[in-house]
Amino acid sequence: MIDNYAKKTATVTLNLINMFTTPLVFMIMWNWFVVRVGLPHVGYFLSFGIILLIDFAIYIPSQNNILIYRNNDEALDFKFQNACGGTAMVIWTFVIGSLVHSFI
Repeated sequence: MIDNYAKKTATVTLNLINMFTTPLVFMIMWNWFVVRVGLPHVGYFLSFGIILLIDFAIYIPSQNNILIYRNNDEALDFKFQNACGGTAMVIWTFVIGSLVHSFI
């Protein structure tokens, strides 16, 4: 069982990693696949801005978001699971995208 301090540290670390790797993976995927249909290349900072715009556009408040502002074990577990899920999604997107790209 992970103690709360380790879980908080891991959550912050994973969220920072996700914040900087998500635009990188988006940029790579865009330049591998979308450029082939005639759209321009995107750089890291443009992909960062696109990710921010998409996050803003699809944000939907839910009951679970109330947990973000609480400071208890349930909220910490929720944040930790979201951070782990986000990291897994970035990794799997890159792995599957790399496999698809290798066949093109």
